Amino acid sequence: MLSRTLLVAALLLAAPAHAFLEPQAPVVEFYNVYLGHYFMTGDLDEIASVESGKAGPGWERTGYGFGACRSQGFCTDSAVAVRRFYGTPGLGPNSHFYTADPGEAAGLDRPGTGWTFEKIAFYVNTPDAAGTCPGLSKPVYRLYNNRAAFNDSNHRYVTNEAERARMVAKGWIDEGVRWCTNFVQDTPIKRFAIEGRTPEGNIRPSAQCEDESINLGPCVAVNNLPTPAALVETFRLPQQDQPFTDRTGYKSIYAFVLDPARGSAAASAPFVLGTDLGALGIHVDTRTRGPNSGSSINPLYQFSTSATAGPSDARFFPFGPHESDVQLQVSFNLFVKTIEVRSAGGSAFGHTTLELIDQRSGKHVYFTTLAYGTVPEGTPPVFIAFDTFTGRPIVGTSMRTDSPYIRPFGLPSLPTPSGFVSPNPWGWGGGFEFRVDRDEFKRIIDSWRTLVPELSTDPADYFFDNFHFNNEIGGDGEIGIWLQDYQVRLIRR
Repeated sequence: MLSRTLLVAALLLAAPAHAFLEPQAPVVEFYNVYLGHYFMTGDLDEIASVESGKAGPGWERTGYGFGACRSQGFCTDSAVAVRRFYGTPGLGPNSHFYTADPGEAAGLDRPGTGWTFEKIAFYVNTPDAAGTCPGLSKPVYRLYNNRAAFNDSNHRYVTNEAERARMVAKGWIDEGVRWCTNFVQDTPIKRFAIEGRTPEGNIRPSAQCEDESINLGPCVAVNNLPTPAALVETFRLPQQDQPFTDRTGYKSIYAFVLDPARGSAAASAPFVLGTDLGALGIHVDTRTRGPNSGSSINPLYQFSTSATAGPSDARFFPFGPHESDVQLQVSFNLFVKTIEVRSAGGSAFGHTTLELIDQRSGKHVYFTTLAYGTVPEGTPPVFIAFDTFTGRPIVGTSMRTDSPYIRPFGLPSLPTPSGFVSPNPWGWGGGFEFRVDRDEFKRIIDSWRTLVPELSTDPADYFFDNFHFNNEIGGDGEIGIWLQDYQVRLIRR
């Protein structure tokens, strides 16, 4: 009997050329909320151009995509070219058309049709005469908006049966299977992530992280504590990374500390660990805190909050106009290593915070979801109050199924009383996720408005200022955790 390795080698040698498909490139679908048109491309430069606003305002991903080959050499011998046409300026529609049918392409590539050949977009396999795709490949259906009489023709190419039925119900004409794909790709409509990157750091006082002239995107915001911004390489220290790992559960060759001259002893003060694995180790300690009662170190993602004069508004309105119903998805991996409260009546906790702005009133609002902390069991799933420091309204909840604001999909909130030390070297925790749809967001708005009645009732009026993950101590104490892949995504409902 051939060994597994020799058997695979024998099969490869015996196979005809192109019998094994190379990994296919994703073709991404976009929708324009103003035109009502769909567009797709597998060209990375075009994808970047559309997302930067160079194709005009209103374009965003639908969340759908599929695989195709960028060149004939990456497909089977039977693969054919998909030709892309564009409406001839002044004659045809403002739209693109794709076909894998050589006869159909030849018919369009004649003067006076209103269409101009642009390029070969990608390569695909085609179905048989009955519309059946070969092997395990999936059909790609073409739908037509039936607006040629208005010189507004547009076609959409879908792999999802439910989406196909939805388009037909909207009055689009189903033109059947037009080609086949080896994989279907569902992607976020929008995605924003905080990732631990060193040695860049970007650890700042909170006011600087939230100042758009200084920072856009990820930052580590420090409140009421000196900023641990001095980089040390832990593998060069006498005790290496062990004191930092003991406090956070996270191993890293990089640490940002207050005083690098203290070596490994710097682990007793606030510090931040980070690597290229998308994780951050965070140690909050209040022995060097300022005059306020609350101290925290918070990974943060800052958005642009000003309407721009360019072709695309850079602000993120999660419940503004979209191609279909959407929801916010918030996810992260979290491990708690150490919790200690040193003052009577103090607290230590961690939670996600979504900070949004109502464009009508101009007011800022917070929505928080508890992930861990010294919160007594039996605490209600709803918290509504004004923030002690900013005076802004807060609506808070926990990772629990009876919350009126979220649907949790990961771990529940972790009870971590004072004196908690995880028995695991890496800490206690795992994957967390929750989602918020438009109706749930309306309930959040209703709760904000119990404090600030002048806030807008329309979810479409709210855009993101930032999102961050609070690791906060009220009074005196210590927190040691690590956080990985903290993401906010907009996905289809």
